[in-house]
This record gives sequence, structure tokens and C-alpha cells, in this order.
Amino acid sequence: MTFDFFEGAAGTGKTHNLVERAREIVQGGALDEGQKLLALTFMNGARRRLNARLGENPEFGRRFECQTFDVFARTLAARRRSLILPEMLAQAASLNEFDGPCALAAVLLEQEAVRQWVARSFPLVLVDEAQDLDEYRLRVLQGLSPSSRVVAAADAFQCLHDGRDTVPLIGWLEGAGQTHRLTQVRRTAQQGLLAAALAVREGRVITSTLTQSRRARKPTWYAQGFRLVESFATNSGIVARTIADEVSYRVGPATILSPDMTSNLIRQALDLVSTRVWQRNGRDFGPFPLKREENHTEEADALLAKIVLPGTAGYADLRALLAPLAEDAAIAQTIRRMDRLRRVHGQAVFTSAQVTEFVRESVRNRSRLGFRQQRGHLAMTIQRAKNREFPNVIVLWPHTASGSPEHQRRLLYNAITRAKNHCTVIVLGQGRMNSPPFAPAPT
Repeated sequence: MTFDFFEGAAGTGKTHNLVERAREIVQGGALDEGQKLLALTFMNGARRRLNARLGENPEFGRRFECQTFDVFARTLAARRRSLILPEMLAQAASLNEFDGPCALAAVLLEQEAVRQWVARSFPLVLVDEAQDLDEYRLRVLQGLSPSSRVVAAADAFQCLHDGRDTVPLIGWLEGAGQTHRLTQVRRTAQQGLLAAALAVREGRVITSTLTQSRRARKPTWYAQGFRLVESFATNSGIVARTIADEVSYRVGPATILSPDMTSNLIRQALDLVSTRVWQRNGRDFGPFPLKREENHTEEADALLAKIVLPGTAGYADLRALLAPLAEDAAIAQTIRRMDRLRRVHGQAVFTSAQVTEFVRESVRNRSRLGFRQQRGHLAMTIQRAKNREFPNVIVLWPHTASGSPEHQRRLLYNAITRAKNHCTVIVLGQGRMNSPPFAPAPT
């Protein structure tokens, strides 16, 4: 079958071209009655965004499904379980709950009958952010490609899994069919921002593309659409003032990104940005309330931190305990779940471990099933911002940023390239501008 691969740097329109190519194929009559386009991604965030892109296009109507590789693999394994041999189950059991189903699906797809069975429902498969695929999910894609038409998009440098070798993956994608190389960045026209991002991607000294300010109080470099500020402060109030200044200078909302949102310094500084009024030249500015986007584990942890659960308790006591937080959908769902277990199954007592898992599962499901668009100023990890774009970006780079020099360069590149109008990078700590990700590693 035909295989199209779109490869390009951040902002070159890979997802746009992916969807456009799919639209052309569908217009050409690729989908018969009852058939659908299957869109696959590694993570749920990418799935939600691709689902939104496809849903905006009337050409697809309801003739598409967006799934993660894990969900697709579990469904395939469940529907063709009669073909699963004991040794296949043993191999899957040795892996985690996500990789195991993918390993099973990959083996099943080695059978021509299974491939054709999938192709009868999904003759066209889209894969976005394919650089994230590991060996198990790549084998699933390789199993689909002989019988279904595939359109994929990837950029090896945007893989944020530290230490993962993407060379075999990209090599296979390039050799599987026609490669379309995208070179024109469309996300922004700010030349300074583009130059800074390219310097990071190529491992050059970032300040070589910038002009140093002689007026700023902190060591500062700038270019069109870009600022780099070295902040020596370890005081959250001073860091917060630096952030608030940057937010106030920009037109439109700002999104604050960091590789480590668990840093106490950053969390305290963001709290101050959200609540404090500042003064400049006799005029007040701020506060700038921030909506923090967290992954489902962090979100569940924050929610559970507000609750002191007894070891065991009855439904009525737990409902009274959780009721003040029932405006949160995950808590409301947890109460409903306990009520159903009480009415249908007669369960009278619940343990703290059960309630905790109910809350975590509710948060996971909310994250999996729907992407909640946020307005105003946002704060999130760089990983969570993948494949998204924002008018203005402020990157906080703490000393706690971890990973290999290559990994840190990829993180910083991904953060900078989320910006459409302006990006400011605030480096927290002294003497860090001569080391990765801002300069090549010492030889």
C-alpha cells in the first residue's frame, strides 16, 4: 500500500500536511461504505489534538476514529483473542500494561488474515508525532502498513524520551514510501526567535544569534521575537517579578513552560505571579492568574492532597467528606461510583486505597476522553506543551533540569518553538550560559 511520510522541524506544518494528505486520499474515494480513517498517536494529548483537527474538516464527517496505539492494540487483541497463543500471552505478561497489548497486536498483525481484517474497516491510517514510537508501537505500524494506506508525520529532534535512539525509526519511515520534507516554518515570522531555535537545534552557542543589552539590570540578550535573561536569584519573589515583567510586556496571553514544574522555587514564584500586585514607574500591574495544566498523575495527587481519607469508612461518611470538593468532576464521579457499588452490589464499606484509585481513574479518564481548551495565562511542563502553539511563551529553566545534554537541547527547542509572537527564556542560576542547552558541551 502507499506510504506518505512528512518530515520537518517544529512549526513547518506537519500535522496540517498530514490532514491535508488524508483529505486528498478520502476525496479520491479511499473509504467505501462503512469504512473509516484510523488516526493513531502515542499519547492522549496528541490524540485529542488530532481528533480536533479531523473534526474541523467536513470532508471526514464521522468517518474517522482517533486512538492511541495502546487502545488500538487492546481492542485488536480482544477481538482476535482466539488467535493468541500461550507463548504470546507469556511474552505480553512480561511487559507493562501498555507495552504488552502492543506486543500482542504486533504479532497478530504478522498474519495476513488479521491485516486484511483491519484494512477492511480502516483502509487509511494516520500517525502523528511518529518520532515518539518505541519498538512495540513501531512494530504495530509496520504490521498495518502492508494492507492499509499510511500517512505519517515526525521530527526526530522533537522526541523527548531521553536516550531513545530514533535512527532506526526514522530510517524505516523514510524507506517505507514517499518522504515529503517540509522546510518552511509557518508558525512564526519572527526571525530572532527562529534563529535562536535553530542554534539550539544545531547545538551552537545561542547567544551568538542575539544582541546583548547594555541597559537591562540582569544579563540579557535579545533579537526579534526573543529574549534570553540570566537570573541569579534564588528568591521566589525576585523570580516572580521577572516573570510578571515579561507577562506585562506582551500583547495577549502568556504560557509559562518549564522542564521541572515540581521545583519549589518555580511553584512559589508562580503563586506570587498569580496573586501579587506589582509596581513599575508608579503604576500597578498584575496580578496575572495562571491556570496550571498538569498531567493526570499530578492532577490526581493535587486533588488527593486536599482529602484526609480514613482507613475504612461507610458510603455516607465518605460522601460527606468528599462533598465540599464535588464541583470537581473526578470527585463527583467517585461519589457516583461508590453509590452505584452500594446500591447494585451492596458494598457498605470502602477502603482509602479504593477511594484513592477511584479518584485517580476518574482523572485518567477525563484526561483520556477530552482536551479542555484553556484561556488566559497558562503554566505547564514542556512535555505537556508538545505539538501545541501559543502567542507568547516564557520558559523557566531551573538548575534542576535533568537529562543528557542532547535531551536538554530537545526540551529547550520544543519550548522555544511553541511561540508564535514572542519567547523569553529565563535561566535560573548563575554561570550556566556556557553549558548545554545554551552552548555545546565541553570537549
